[in-house]
Amino acid sequence: MADVDPDTLLEWLQMGQGDERDMQLIALEQLCMLLLMSDNVDRCFETCPPRTFLPALCKIFLDESAPDNVLEVTARAITYYLDVSAECTRRIVGVDGAIKALCNRLVVVELNNRTSRDLAEQCVKVLELICTRESGAVFEAGGLNCVLTFIRDSGHLVHKDTLHSAMAVVSRLCGKMEPQDSSLEICVESLSSLLKHEDHQVSDGALRCFASLADRFTRRGVDPAPLAKHGLTEELLSRMAAAGGTVSGPSSACKPGRSTTGAPSAAADSKLSNQVSTIVSLLSTLCRGSPLVTHDLLRSELPDSIESALQGDERCVLDTMRLVDLLLVLLFEGRKALPKSSAGSTGRIPGLRRLDSSGERSHRQLIDCIRSKDTDALIDAIDTGAFEVNFMDDVGQTLLNWASAFGTQEMVEFLCERGADVNRGQRSSSLHYAACFGRPQVAKTLLRHGANPDLRDEDGKTPLDKARERGHSEVVAILQSPGDWMCPVNKGDDKKKKDTNKDEEECNEPRGDPEMAPLYLKRLLPVFAQTFQHTMLPSIRKASLALIRKMIHFCSEALLKEVCDSDVGHNLPTTLVEITATVLDQEDDDDGHLLALQIIRDLVDKGGDIFLDQLARLGVISKVSALAGPSSDDENEEESKP
Repeated sequence: MADVDPDTLLEWLQMGQGDERDMQLIALEQLCMLLLMSDNVDRCFETCPPRTFLPALCKIFLDESAPDNVLEVTARAITYYLDVSAECTRRIVGVDGAIKALCNRLVVVELNNRTSRDLAEQCVKVLELICTRESGAVFEAGGLNCVLTFIRDSGHLVHKDTLHSAMAVVSRLCGKMEPQDSSLEICVESLSSLLKHEDHQVSDGALRCFASLADRFTRRGVDPAPLAKHGLTEELLSRMAAAGGTVSGPSSACKPGRSTTGAPSAAADSKLSNQVSTIVSLLSTLCRGSPLVTHDLLRSELPDSIESALQGDERCVLDTMRLVDLLLVLLFEGRKALPKSSAGSTGRIPGLRRLDSSGERSHRQLIDCIRSKDTDALIDAIDTGAFEVNFMDDVGQTLLNWASAFGTQEMVEFLCERGADVNRGQRSSSLHYAACFGRPQVAKTLLRHGANPDLRDEDGKTPLDKARERGHSEVVAILQSPGDWMCPVNKGDDKKKKDTNKDEEECNEPRGDPEMAPLYLKRLLPVFAQTFQHTMLPSIRKASLALIRKMIHFCSEALLKEVCDSDVGHNLPTTLVEITATVLDQEDDDDGHLLALQIIRDLVDKGGDIFLDQLARLGVISKVSALAGPSSDDENEEESKP
């Protein structure tokens, strides 16, 4: 076989009529053996160069009369080429109609025919390899719906490796889908059915696809409600509830943030924890972007799912609390309280791209200034008009991306105040860079200026995912409760209150969801009070305390009394006071002390007749006095003593 003349082999490949088909099949088998068995790839590629052989192989796929056995060997030969060289992908894409022909074979597959099934499986492998380099070409050829249909209708009859490869293709192609695409509804319907697929790798892949699609909607400023048309939110709530019950047994039944023992169980929990992060992030994105989804979700089984998820491991509980943090804002403050990015995220902002050599040189110099912390140079470059504030370089990184990773805090604040889009970046948002490089103050600044903590980077990860991967605990804590920085609860901010009232009068719309807000508060306040008391994990206690603080702040006097008088909350006054006493007893916890003092102030203001006796009985009032230090009268009295 090694002595076969390449020109003769190529000539045989181009045959295809009558008896010539047998010669074509022989040539294909010989080519596969040459590619597979060669111990010198470079020499093999010299003998059978991709520039001539790949177009010939693609033309076989364009031959509508070619039988399945010929096409199967052809697809195998293409796979061998792709396995070796990325350059081969470009040559296949360059053959007009080749990708579409590959995709169409998945639609016409006959599963009861072994050869046809083998052909379909080989086509999936080819598409998977092409998608790693040229996913856009596969998407343009209609590959997404072809592969989705194949998985849905034929997935149970093909090898698992093929099924997983097909799902990998879908995951890559979903990143190319735009909200206005005509095939979106078919795609959403297929993905919704795959969420219930018996193969976990397929169902988890469908979940990640929805996260990718929701991210596209967010970046385009489009309502993501179409994604929830076929039962997405119901499936998310079901998975969220299941995440809290992965470990059985009386020792773990009611302990939020429980840890697991045993390697297999720990591995399963780790995988499920990652899934919960995706679920919470997806629910958050849907709620931020869609009033309709938020309205329906708040009237669903969401409270039950939240309670169930709070019985999960530490990460599951913290992610659930992150969702509740957002829900409280939507319930009591409304959508207008969510921060908006200082620049629109629809379309592409026309950044100043300098394509001449001097422009490229000046851009590199500006990046060097950012990396060397030269704040004045950056300010001068923007103020003099040398660079537009949303300048994006040729790799899709903005000035704010660079400043968030390497610049000074002053640079980040300057760019945000000048209108830089905090959510822009082709590969990652600025918040991703702050998370990757462990920059808590930068992360706070970006959140205050409207950074979306649920956006995903090119790898499908959120800023919180990146901070966890890199072990930046301080940034993790900030992103765990982004609402503290995006929409801080501050009762003393009278100006903000006046502005809010003014907005209400102008639009004549109620704040938040006055119908559901009291129901959620009555349900969740006792739950999070118990969560605090039933765990010893500092992270969960801190997050629980922050949510308790917000709920009591949002609660009216009448509603607080109603909660305390209910069957669920009859022990709530004692529980809340015990929580404040526990926090005040912790030394060197200034943040916790501040939250506890704010809770005590609101409890006294809104329910003094209920809570004052409890505060005095448990010694909280004396603890507060001790924190405040001696009064001026006491100091004068001490000084007057001989």
